[in-house]
Amino acid sequence: MKRILLGVIGLLCLCVACQRKDLSFKPGEVWPDDKGVHINAHGGGILRIGDTYYWFGEHKTEGSAGNLAQVGVHCYSSKDLYNWKDEGIALSVVPDDTTSHIAKGCVLERPKVIYNKKTGKFVMWAHVESADYSKACAGVAVADSPVGPFVYQGSFRPNNAMSRDQTVFVDDDGRA
Repeated sequence: MKRILLGVIGLLCLCVACQRKDLSFKPGEVWPDDKGVHINAHGGGILRIGDTYYWFGEHKTEGSAGNLAQVGVHCYSSKDLYNWKDEGIALSVVPDDTTSHIAKGCVLERPKVIYNKKTGKFVMWAHVESADYSKACAGVAVADSPVGPFVYQGSFRPNNAMSRDQTVFVDDDGRA
């Protein structure tokens, strides 16, 4: 009986250890998601909805040329800002249409997401660029869920001015 009890206690301890969550940042170390994979969300932004944070960022691929997008915008969710769940690709590049503003090989940078109460949609803003950085546009995509999938709406130059680094903000009155 004692041996069985010790075995059960050992299994419980192992289960608790397996579910241990990180409670601090570890500078210089790989920061894994819930699958043990290095978080891949460069140049991103974080949106809080209720008690959940969503991190959107550029998904970079090893061996790709510079900033050329091969995948799209990755999304992660967290309740504590330490432990992140991989929610997948929220906005995918278009692999087979070279005329798309977000065609595979474009520059798709610095994604930020806000919630539009009037439409009930999540709105992603990003720097959409050509490989030679001459496009300089703001790109917009929308989704029904913060994790996507986001549907690309197009890109433009606000007030006919180049748009590159940007952020988004929703004021207390609901205006973005």
